[in-house]
Amino acid sequence: MYKLKASVIKEFLVLIRDIPGLIILFAMPIAMIIVVTLVQDSTLKSISDSKIKILYIDNDNDILSKSLKEGLLKSDIFEIDTAINTFSQAKKEVASGKYRIAIIIPADATNTIRKNVKPIVNNIFAPSNKKETNFKKPEIIILTDPTTKNTFRQTVISNLQTYTSKIETQILFKILAEQMEELTGTTPDLIDKPIETIVFKEILAYEKETSIKPNSTQHNVPAWTMFAMFFIVIPLASNMIHERDNGSFFRLLTIPGNYLTVLGSKTIVYLGITFLQFILMILTGIFILPLFGLPVLNLGTHPLALIITALASGLAAVGYGILVGTITETHEQAGVFGSVSVIILASLGGIWFPVYAMPAIMQKISIISPLNWGLESFYDIFLKNGNITDILPEISALFVFFIITILIAYFYEGAKRLRF
Repeated sequence: MYKLKASVIKEFLVLIRDIPGLIILFAMPIAMIIVVTLVQDSTLKSISDSKIKILYIDNDNDILSKSLKEGLLKSDIFEIDTAINTFSQAKKEVASGKYRIAIIIPADATNTIRKNVKPIVNNIFAPSNKKETNFKKPEIIILTDPTTKNTFRQTVISNLQTYTSKIETQILFKILAEQMEELTGTTPDLIDKPIETIVFKEILAYEKETSIKPNSTQHNVPAWTMFAMFFIVIPLASNMIHERDNGSFFRLLTIPGNYLTVLGSKTIVYLGITFLQFILMILTGIFILPLFGLPVLNLGTHPLALIITALASGLAAVGYGILVGTITETHEQAGVFGSVSVIILASLGGIWFPVYAMPAIMQKISIISPLNWGLESFYDIFLKNGNITDILPEISALFVFFIITILIAYFYEGAKRLRF
């Protein structure tokens, strides 16, 4: 007990004297949550509130180009500019960054569609004369700025495909009406425009009734809390190396007791630090983010599950920091390996990019990241109003990870002392 007390006091004194380390542990995660959440929230708002300027060149001047332009305007996403009418000038403007996208409708595009549709209609009324038809497809050119994100380009193309599909249906109806008029002598009362017969309604699939609504705050606070906790590896590993360099580590070993007592003191102090980080992140989500116009963090209705997740995640982070501090020999090794490995684990764990959007092989690999276990546990609470039973698999994995890292550090240090 004396050795544990002495170690805890020593760890605490070393920690509070490390001002840069404290800034890394507390100030930077708060700044990260604010900046990243603001960026994501403003991006979502910019998509829904502001319009994207696109260049529109109409060489067709018929149903296709006019209806396509009308559809783009009705989407309330795009602002259409028709000031330029040549491909070379459009390419120059997009390449310069003035426009993100330019859409060029070829001449006679509508007539080409009519020619493609007419044989289909004729085959309906005269199946005996049915023959294979070679279609000439009009090409709508989409010029894009190379810096434009692929997801945005795909969104624009998807919208264009939807609009052109409706227009093709409209042309088909019109030609069908003309053919029936020739056969019957009367004009059929056909709907010449596609009608909206389906309404899409989004319902969030909760297993339990909850007032929690997914938003940028609910997603970012747990994600960056996990990242901040695991970045404790840098000051923790550096302090362990500093102890070995100045001899205080070996003086601690002379005090009666097991080496696990020394590791226990580090665990107690740095677990307290990670829990303090967690508290600060929660307070940031509740009190600071709303000052920037962001949603208030909803903690759910299971505070005990939240505390257990924070403790389990903190233990996993501390265990990993102790392991890195044990196996590295210099401050440079600890800093580089610790920071790079945490970033890799964060990337695999879904901190930077959602796991469900990763390739299948990466989704399988992501299960090895302790940051993924902690993040999923936090998400169960922050987004699904989960309880202790719901998070049991993840927190169990975090506790096991902590035990394994401590045991590896313990036996590695023992084997190293035997060599010397």
